[in-house]
Amino acid sequence: RVAIYREEEKLEQGMPYLATVGSTSPYIGMFGTVWGIMNSFRGLATVQQATLATVAPGISEALVATAIGLIAPIPAEIPNN
Repeated sequence: RVAIYREEEKLEQGMPYLATVGSTSPYIGMFGTVWGIMNSFRGLATVQQATLATVAPGISEALVATAIGLIAPIPAEIPNN
């Protein structure tokens, strides 16, 4: 029982970090998404005709931020749960 307790203590040392990563990463990704969409709208405001070329960079940036914000918490939450 003592050996099991010691092993559990070792495994639980990183749990607060994993919980923090798992709970905050989606919000960071969401912030990046909003930032990218805002850049797209800013780009649209400066042109006369909206084309894919004017909005694609901002949308691409938003999607990358969303992906990064979702990739980080998934592996962090599995051992945490």
